[in-house]
Amino acid sequence: MGQANNRDVEREEKSGDGSGLEQEVAALRKELRLLRLANEELERLVVRDTLTPLYNRRHFITCLVERLNRLDRYGTPSALVFVDIDGMKSINDTFGHSAGDYALNHVAHLLMGAIRSTDVAARVGGDEFALLLDGLDEDAALGKADHLSKLIMSTECNFGDYILPLSASFGCTALRTGDSDFAAIARADMAMYAAKRNSGD
Repeated sequence: MGQANNRDVEREEKSGDGSGLEQEVAALRKELRLLRLANEELERLVVRDTLTPLYNRRHFITCLVERLNRLDRYGTPSALVFVDIDGMKSINDTFGHSAGDYALNHVAHLLMGAIRSTDVAARVGGDEFALLLDGLDEDAALGKADHLSKLIMSTECNFGDYILPLSASFGCTALRTGDSDFAAIARADMAMYAAKRNSGD
């Protein structure tokens, strides 16, 4: 009788140990899932802009250098486009900074929706964006910029009871063999500011 009771106790202990082990495994799996989600969020924060859904400047420079290396090695063309939102100071002063943030997100979503999966869009400054357009020369990039300019002006940006007045200035350049990232950015930047001066903004 005593031996039978001992066997029952052993079975209960083994059963209890198994249950405890399962709980530990489940807890460990949960911790691993949370750690994976935290790592994914950290990776997202490293490459994404803090305000818009676009990439940040640092990741954009990384992509630009990769495109320049690809051009030097394989001759694969790409174009760089700088985009500056016109009149952002006026929007902030008239409607408030929350309206300015809303306008930046509005433009960011328009840019995202108008490019291909092989292209790259980033916010590189306060009211400045940049695009890397895969396989395009300068003329094709200018055509794309004209399309985007019309899209921004024709798509209403509704902020509460107001329609925010939006337009943008564009600067385009084709990446050139032997370019540095600084040289390519300087050309696109100069072209964008020339367009801004011509628009009178």
